[in-house]
Amino acid sequence: MKSPTTLIKGGLLAASLMAFAPLAALADDVSIRLGHVLPESHSWHVAATGFAEEVNSRTEGRVAIKVFPSGQLGSEKEVIEGLQFGSVQAGLIGSGSFQGIEPRMGIIEMPYAWGARDQAFAALDGDLGVALADMLDGKGIKVLGWWENGFRNITNNVRPVEKPEDLAGLKIRVTPDKVRLATFEGLGCQRRSKIRPLWRSKSRPVWGERLGACALI
Repeated sequence: MKSPTTLIKGGLLAASLMAFAPLAALADDVSIRLGHVLPESHSWHVAATGFAEEVNSRTEGRVAIKVFPSGQLGSEKEVIEGLQFGSVQAGLIGSGSFQGIEPRMGIIEMPYAWGARDQAFAALDGDLGVALADMLDGKGIKVLGWWENGFRNITNNVRPVEKPEDLAGLKIRVTPDKVRLATFEGLGCQRRSKIRPLWRSKSRPVWGERLGACALI
């Protein structure tokens, strides 16, 4: 059952500072690999391919971006490491996954932080977004833009969730970021972190309860 809105899942389009250093001159054609962990049917992939097409058009073919969906370039943690080392040039990554290299990125995952989409956009397009981008800049990663993955909703096959107490004892499958895990442990859930990509072709999650955006389920 759908629960009241809790938090918004943010993502960001990031680039490797090391790999993008030659772009300033654009003396030669540039090829960029952009990776993410979601399937081709997901809105992030549709937007990423549109971004690639627009970049190619505006640079008159000098910059070619090839999008790799479904974790073809690795998990989000591996893509982040690739950005730092320069082996991956760009990635579309959930903001919570950056907590491994910058714990303060977890602020975006705080429960009930945003009352509405416009409020989240205003913060990330404003001072908060600049501050977070500066943090990652110091880690060798350049934030190109902030993307949305919808408000999170709780679904389960046990009982309706209408108040925090209804979560007690439920096994909730969530992404393995520290803030989100701590949130659901504090609510009394038996949480299980989602290590592998949730979106698997012709398969269903093993667990009956999960945290996700209803529009994407």
